[in-house]
Amino acid sequence: MEMTKGMALALAVAPLLAFAQQGGRDAFIRQQAFAEMQRVSGQVDVLQSNFDDLQRRVGKLEAGGGEQAMRAEIESLKAAVAELRRELAAQRGEIVKDLTDRIVKMQPKEPPAPPRPPRETVVKGPTSTYTVASGDNLYLIANAFKTTVAKLRELNGLKSDKLRIGQKLIVPQAN
Repeated sequence: MEMTKGMALALAVAPLLAFAQQGGRDAFIRQQAFAEMQRVSGQVDVLQSNFDDLQRRVGKLEAGGGEQAMRAEIESLKAAVAELRRELAAQRGEIVKDLTDRIVKMQPKEPPAPPRPPRETVVKGPTSTYTVASGDNLYLIANAFKTTVAKLRELNGLKSDKLRIGQKLIVPQAN
């Protein structure tokens, strides 16, 4: 069985649809895109079949003789072939545009905004820097420097109690 251009287009586009993320909405969109692609692919196959048929008829007429009526028919058929070529090209363009639009819609939206830098806090009194070691947590550090966890969070712009080994923290200087 000879592969039609529509079938080849369907095979070429199928991997693009696989880029969509998993999930109910994306699966539904993929299913719609695939159904639309099959419908349009069928239309392209019909156009291709008509185009091939007209080319065969033109070939027969050109080989059949030189009468004036046959020449007029040949010119008419050539015009029909040219029109089919334009329709085929337009259909292909619509398919590519439609699929491109659908794939763009399936892509994730803008990436999340980068985290804001910690806000600057006004520190009253002398401070020093403490490097977080293994086993440290904000409660232990706060006790060691005679302050509170809330104050350490404020001084360092922390939104949670999670710390990393090697992280530098601003701490009030112990008296």
